Amino acid sequence: MEKWSRFDHNGDIKFGKLSSDGASITVYNGDMFVSPLGTDEILSINDVKMLSPCAPSKMIALWNNYKALADEKGLSYPERPLYIFKSPTSFAGPNDHIEHPLNYNGDVFFEGELGIVIGKTVKNLDNTTDAKNAIFGYTCINDVTAFGLLKNDPNFDQWTRCKGFDNFGVFGPCIATGLEAKDLIIKTIINDSDIKQDYPVSDMMFSTDEIVMYLSQNMTLHAGDVICVGTSLGLGPMEKGSKVTVNIESIGSLTNTYG
Repeated sequence: MEKWSRFDHNGDIKFGKLSSDGASITVYNGDMFVSPLGTDEILSINDVKMLSPCAPSKMIALWNNYKALADEKGLSYPERPLYIFKSPTSFAGPNDHIEHPLNYNGDVFFEGELGIVIGKTVKNLDNTTDAKNAIFGYTCINDVTAFGLLKNDPNFDQWTRCKGFDNFGVFGPCIATGLEAKDLIIKTIINDSDIKQDYPVSDMMFSTDEIVMYLSQNMTLHAGDVICVGTSLGLGPMEKGSKVTVNIESIGSLTNTYG
């Protein structure tokens, strides 16, 4: 397993590979997704500002992909993945602050999720083997949502609006490669101690390979694109001033403040 990160070091945006203890980063040159070249430069994690681990052309967010949540809500299981897009201006990384939207008085929800990171350009895949080979790795997601806006207009569900505010598409702290997604557990923790979500990725209706295959039949996927695979039981509103952490043991912890 390798963990790739992107960071700011003295005003320069760089990427590299995290050490096994997470204390340092070996700097790489070139393209993270195409034969990156290692250097002799090693930086302490304390000397950099961690950024979202890649710069996607798009972030796709699935809805109703976990059986437990669908069963609780009385929702039928879809035949194909259901999804929306999150605005590029919503992308944020570790320790970035999530601001409450201007002129909105409702609740803002956390949604701890697994994120797929695409490793190469693919289109119209017809099998899960090729889809699996298109996955570079996985990251943590907080798919932040202002649910009070969803039904604001009785004629149109405003998914893009309620999920697209600045810093509502939080992901990081790294991209971990070589993982079996079905073995992962997602936890969302408020203020370091209050565990709100604790659910297995194995409960998904569509596997990560199936998700990539089906989405590639609708659009071209590029290296660095991020797919949020959906959330499960326990999602809920954040209180202003709270700290929210999405943890996936083999990947790491994505922590942000809200308010």
